[in-house]
Amino acid sequence: MTTARPSIAVSALTAFVLLILSFGAIAEIQPAKIFSDHMVLQRNQPVAIWGTAYADTDIHLALNDHRYTVRSDSDGQWRITIPAQKAGGPYTLSLSGDGEAAIRDVYFGDVWLAGGQSNMEWKLSWKINDSDKIIASADYPLIRFFDVPSEIAATPQATLNGGEWKKATPENAAEFSAVAYLFAQKNHLEKDVAVGIIDNNWGGTPAEAWMSKEALLQLPAYRERTEALFQPGTDWPARFNRNQRNAEEKYQRLTSKQDALKAGAYRFDYSTASWSEQTLPAEFEHLAWLRHEFDLNEIPSKAVLELGDLQQEAFVWINEHLLAEEDSQAQGARYEIPADLLKKGRNLIALRVGNSWHNKPYVGRPDQLWLQLGDTRLDLSSGWQYSNQVEAPIPEHIRYEHKPTFLYNSMIHPIQGYGIRGAIWYQGESNVGEAAQYHDLFSALIQDWRNQWQQELPFLFVQLAAFLQPKNPQPDSNWALLREMQSRTLTLPKTGMATAIDIGDIYDIHPRNKQDVAARLWGEAKRVSYGEDILSRGPTYQSHQLKNNRVIIRFAHTGEGLRLKDGESVKGFILADSQGNYRLANAKIEGSTVVVWHDDIAKPSAIKYAWADYPEVNLYNSANLPALPFSLEKL
Repeated sequence: MTTARPSIAVSALTAFVLLILSFGAIAEIQPAKIFSDHMVLQRNQPVAIWGTAYADTDIHLALNDHRYTVRSDSDGQWRITIPAQKAGGPYTLSLSGDGEAAIRDVYFGDVWLAGGQSNMEWKLSWKINDSDKIIASADYPLIRFFDVPSEIAATPQATLNGGEWKKATPENAAEFSAVAYLFAQKNHLEKDVAVGIIDNNWGGTPAEAWMSKEALLQLPAYRERTEALFQPGTDWPARFNRNQRNAEEKYQRLTSKQDALKAGAYRFDYSTASWSEQTLPAEFEHLAWLRHEFDLNEIPSKAVLELGDLQQEAFVWINEHLLAEEDSQAQGARYEIPADLLKKGRNLIALRVGNSWHNKPYVGRPDQLWLQLGDTRLDLSSGWQYSNQVEAPIPEHIRYEHKPTFLYNSMIHPIQGYGIRGAIWYQGESNVGEAAQYHDLFSALIQDWRNQWQQELPFLFVQLAAFLQPKNPQPDSNWALLREMQSRTLTLPKTGMATAIDIGDIYDIHPRNKQDVAARLWGEAKRVSYGEDILSRGPTYQSHQLKNNRVIIRFAHTGEGLRLKDGESVKGFILADSQGNYRLANAKIEGSTVVVWHDDIAKPSAIKYAWADYPEVNLYNSANLPALPFSLEKL
C-alpha cells in the first residue's frame, strides 16, 4: 500500500494560507489575555502591559491624559510600563498603532495571585460554612477575579488561551475560590480599594508542578526526575492527545449510569461464583463491584444504610433499585432506605465504585459500616463479595498537571510580570509523601516566582489543617513533618504563615471553615505586606528549660497571654523517655510559659507539640490564634 503525496500546487497553497493566518494572528493590536475589561492593576508600583501587533510598529497607550509609546519587536511583541498610580478608577486604557484596542473599567488597587491545590481552588459553590449566605451577598463590584485556565504545557507559553476578569456578583462569585474571595473581601473593606485576584490553582497538584524547569534542576531531589521527564525528541502533542482520549474515556465510564446498568452486577441473578470475600473498609483498583445480602422477617418502619465513605464516583443499589449516585464532592455515604424498596426474605445491597483521582476506589470508614433496621443495627464490615473483573480496566490516564513544571509553563509563565502585591498559597497535601523535601522545594518555589517577577513578592501561605484518624502519640507523622517544613520556610524574608491546625476534618481533606483561613491569611498580609504592627501569628516556640522532669516552654507571639480554648489543661504535648519512647504528657499554663511533664518520665529526652496527622490542640493566644506545632528532638 502506498500513500499519495500532495501536489506542489496544493502544498504551496497550504503554505500561503498558513502564512496569512499566522500574519493575521499578530497583525491587529492584541493585549495579552490577562489584560481585559474590569481588570485590577496594582497600585503604587510601575505595572507592565504587553501583547502583540504588527512587527516594528509604534504602539501607543493612553491612560488618564497620559500617553506612553513603545515599538513592537521583529516578532510583533510589545511591552509598555505604566508609572506607579494611586488607587482609583474606573479608567480606560486605549491602545493604538496599526489598529486600535481598548480595555475598559480598569481600577488600580491591590492584586494577589491565589495559588496552590484544591483547598485554594475550592469554590464557594462547592459548599463551605455559610456558603449560600456568602454567595447571595456577594455584591462587591470592586472585587474582581481572573480565573487562569487549567491547562498543561511541556514548554513555557507566551500567553494564556483564555480567561476574563469578572466582578463579584452572586452569579460570578459562586465560582470564585472561597479562601481568595473571603481574603479579597477583607482587603477591599479594610483598605477601601479595588481588589483583583488572579485565581491560579489546580486541585491535587504538587509544588514542583508550579516551578520552572531551571529552578527544579537546581534541587538534587528533583533534578533527576525532571531530566527524565523531558527527553529530547518527545512528541508532546501526540502524547497529550492520546492521554486526553484516555481521560475522556475514563471520566465517561466512571460516571456512566448506562455502563453500570449494562454490567448488571446489581441484579439478584448475577453470578458471583468467581468473586472473592471482602471486609471493609478497603481500597481497590479500577471499577470495584461489591455485594452484601441480608434477610428480613418483616419490613422495618425506618431503615438507614451507613457506608462511611465512597471514594469517589459511586452507584448504590438496594434490591436492584438505584438508591444513590456519588461524585468526588460528596461527603459521607449515609442513606435512608424507603420502606417500599425492602422486602421480606432476601435483600441485596450492591455498589459500583471508581476513583477518578488515582484509580484506587476506597469504600468504608472504621465503625461507620452498618444497616439500621428499626431498633436493630447490622454490622456491614464483613460479609461482602467483591470483584473488579465485571468491567474492563480503566485506561491509563497520566495526570501531567502533577508532573514537574507543566503548570508553571502554562499558568505562571504567561502572566509573570503582571503587577501584583503578593501571593497567597494553600498547598502541600500532595507533597506529604515527600515531606522531608518540602522546605527546600517550597523555598525554591518562592524564590523562583520572585525571580520571575524580579521583585521580593510578599508570600503568604497556609499551614496544613489536621486530617485523618487521630493517633496519639504519633511522633512519626508525615503530615506533622510537612507542617514543620512549612514553618521553616518562614526564614525567607517577607513570608507569613496562617496555620489551619485547629480547623481540620478527620474525614475530609477539604475543611469547610474557609473563613478562619482567609482571616488568618489577611492578618499575615497586613503584617508582612502592609507593615502593620499586629498580632497575626499564633504562639510560636521560642525557648525551653529543663528542670528535673519538667520542660518549661516559652512562646513568642502570645499577645496578652496564653489561654485555653477548652478544658483545664493543655492538650497536644508528647514527651519521650530516655529510650525515645513517646508518651502523652501533662501540661499547664504558668504565667507566660507552659510546663510539660509525665509522672513516669524522670528525664525527658525530646518533646513535640501538635505533632500528628490530626492533633488535638487547645492552646491559643489573646488573638484567638492556635499555637504552632513544633518538635525538639533533643532536650
